[in-house]
Amino acid sequence: MVAPITLLAPMDGLTHVAFRRLVAHYGPPDFFYTEMTSVRAVVFQPPEHDPYLWHTDIDRPLIVQLAGREPELFEEAIRILDERFDFHGYDLNFGCTRGRARRQGWGAALLSEPELARRIARAARRATRKPLSAKLRSAPGHDLKKLLSFAEGLLSEGVETLILHPRAPEDGFRRPPRWEEIAVLKRETGARVVGNGDVFSPEDAIRMLKTTDCDGVMIGRAVLLRPWIFRDVRAAIRENPIPEPPAPIEPVTLLAENLKLLPEEWREKRFTLWLFWYLQNFPFGLYYFGQVQKARGISAKIMVLKDLFSREKIPPYPARIRQNR
Repeated sequence: MVAPITLLAPMDGLTHVAFRRLVAHYGPPDFFYTEMTSVRAVVFQPPEHDPYLWHTDIDRPLIVQLAGREPELFEEAIRILDERFDFHGYDLNFGCTRGRARRQGWGAALLSEPELARRIARAARRATRKPLSAKLRSAPGHDLKKLLSFAEGLLSEGVETLILHPRAPEDGFRRPPRWEEIAVLKRETGARVVGNGDVFSPEDAIRMLKTTDCDGVMIGRAVLLRPWIFRDVRAAIRENPIPEPPAPIEPVTLLAENLKLLPEEWREKRFTLWLFWYLQNFPFGLYYFGQVQKARGISAKIMVLKDLFSREKIPPYPARIRQNR
C-alpha cells in the first residue's frame, strides 16, 4: 500500500521561503508549495528577482502554484521556469477566492469557465513534462456534476493530481467543508486526489484519509499555528506517539532568523502576518497580538513575546482558529 502524501498548502503572503524553512526545521511535508504566483509576473519580470519564487535547498521538493487566465501566459511562464529553475512541478490555481485572484478573474472564478480552464491545463502540459496538479474548490452551489465535469476536463488535458478544498466559492470559511465531496471525486475519477480543508490535528488528517479514501492531505491554516504539524501527522500515520510541542518562543525566533532570506521591506510585514495566526494558539492570543503591535521592529516584538510567553505552553490539538484573515 502506498503511503499517503502530505502537502503544505499555498497561502498568499504566508508560505514564503522563510516560513517553508521553519516548517522544514520541524519535519517537512512530502511537498512544499509556493505562494500563489502570477503568470504575468513570471513572463514580464525577471523571475530570479521575484521573492515569491525564492527558495533554498531545504524547502524541497517545491511546487510552484501559478495563477492567471491566459493560457498562452501559463505556457510561456512554465517554459521560463523550467529553463531557469529546478522546481519539482507546477500547480494550477482554480481555488482562490480572495484579493487579487477575485479581482482578476483567476482562481475559483475559472470554475465557471471550464473550457478556459481546460485550455490552461492543455497549455501547461505542452510546456513541461514535470508533475502537474490543480487546486480546486467545490463547484458553485456544490454542484457535484459540474465539479466532476470540470475535474475530468483537467485530467483529459494532462493534469495528474487534483487537490480539492470542498467549500464552494460562496462559502468562505463560514461553513464546514464537505469532505464527502473529496470521496466522490476520488471514487468517480479514479485520479490521484488530495484532500484539503479543516485539518487541525493529526487525528483530523487520519480521519480525512480514512473517510474519503484520498491519496494525501494538504494542510494550510493549521500549519501557521503549529509549524510542526507534518511531523505529528507522520507519527500518526505510522501509529507512533505524537511528539511534544516546542516551547512557544522557539518557532518565533526561528522564523525571525529565516526572514533574512526575504527582502528587508517584506520582513516585518510577513512576520506580523504569521504572528496573527500563531498567537491564536493561546486563549489571550488576540490581546497578545495587540501588545506586540505596539513594538517597532522584529527584535522589539520578540522581546514582548518572550515576556508574554513566560507562562504559556502550546495547548493540545486540535489547533483552533479563532479569527480568519
